[in-house]
Amino acid sequence: MEGTTAWLQAAAAAFGVAPAHFDAVTRPGRERARHALQRHREMLEGRRIFFFPDSQLELPMARFLARELGMQLTEVGTPYLHRAHLAHELALLPAGTVLSEGQDVEKQLDRCRAARPDIVVCGLGLANPLEAEGFTTKWAIELVFTPVHGYEQAADLAELFARPLVRRTKLAA
Repeated sequence: MEGTTAWLQAAAAAFGVAPAHFDAVTRPGRERARHALQRHREMLEGRRIFFFPDSQLELPMARFLARELGMQLTEVGTPYLHRAHLAHELALLPAGTVLSEGQDVEKQLDRCRAARPDIVVCGLGLANPLEAEGFTTKWAIELVFTPVHGYEQAADLAELFARPLVRRTKLAA
């Protein structure tokens, strides 16, 4: 919701759309998204998440999960961090967010194991071994092939992160 609004705001500003008009036009979509996110927030709020570098989507996903769903970021890894291009996203991450850039899998695995997050976002090559160690994982590749833009997709995106936790709860019962 927040990312969609920022993107639309940038376009509206470029085309000279008045802020009051922008607010009136986007308010219904923002409200639908806020309402749709609520049920997932109940599952995700307070949960800890670790991102291995994989998709280049880690920073906006981390911002979304922290700010809109109340998740705690244990580490946000990204293959490459272009600070100028991602300045807006970086500014919106919670203070003290641990960022890592590039691939140093052994050290990242050590930090992940030490952090014991509730969910780990990683590539397919790490998912099964981490699941065997008792971690709940989300495949990073799904973020690349899932529509993640727009108010209507906000809840679907949140569900991608809630689903592995629901699965883990059902398996433990």
